[in-house]
Amino acid sequence: MIAEKMTQYPELDGVLHGHAERLQDALGDSLIGMYLLGSLAIGDFDGTSDIDFAVVTADEISDSQVEHVQTVHDQTYGQNNRWVKHLEYSFFPLTILRNPSSPFSDDGRVQEKNRELWYFDHGSQKIERSDHDNSLVTRWTLREKGVTVIGPEPSSLLDPVSPDALRAEIRDSLVGWGDELLEDAEPYRNRFFQAFIVLHYCRMLQDLTEGRITSKREGAEWAKSNLDPKWTSLIEYCWNDRQDSEIHISQPAVPEIFSEVLSFVEYVVALGKDFVIS
Repeated sequence: MIAEKMTQYPELDGVLHGHAERLQDALGDSLIGMYLLGSLAIGDFDGTSDIDFAVVTADEISDSQVEHVQTVHDQTYGQNNRWVKHLEYSFFPLTILRNPSSPFSDDGRVQEKNRELWYFDHGSQKIERSDHDNSLVTRWTLREKGVTVIGPEPSSLLDPVSPDALRAEIRDSLVGWGDELLEDAEPYRNRFFQAFIVLHYCRMLQDLTEGRITSKREGAEWAKSNLDPKWTSLIEYCWNDRQDSEIHISQPAVPEIFSEVLSFVEYVVALGKDFVIS
């Protein structure tokens, strides 16, 4: 049975209902469940947020099922409402979901093709392979905070992620992505990532400290209370800028702000490298 109410937006619930029903028709008994993740599960969903969810399947979906899934996505994407262009989701075979995996190790990014899942990027019309969601953060969020659209309770699908295991992944990701960003910031030199980077790193620092996943708002408030006060104005600027629903990667970054963003990343990466997990 598909849940009746999952969000505070009836039209979005309608989109999710219809999408789940069409996926159920396309995948049949292969479909185990569909679960909301990200800000719809953790909190602070707003006009700039992705509509993040995971689709859990009994096995790796076949080539023909991938084609059916693409058709379902096309049907949803073609609807005339504001929500359908913001879907972002992966297909997790149950065996992979139950086998913990992380995007970074203490040696840097993990380059293993077998980590990839079938995935629709935010707003994308075409399915692709990506390891984007194959992380302990996703598994923790699914198990502890996931909102069921259809399927059994998510806690029945996978074991708990321990706080220290979560901390280890967050630390490796914080440092690994930060090192990559500081080496080549050009792909992120735009208004959207200018705000996203700061708020994401605030949240990662709180999550690293507390061993749980929090929202961007929580992370921003935590950072203003716990980090050097010299970063407060940057955090507030980025939070306020993100509230503009028209913010986009096509818009240029503000040069002096983006320079400060990179200094903030350098500062946070240093904290991450020094963080000791007991």
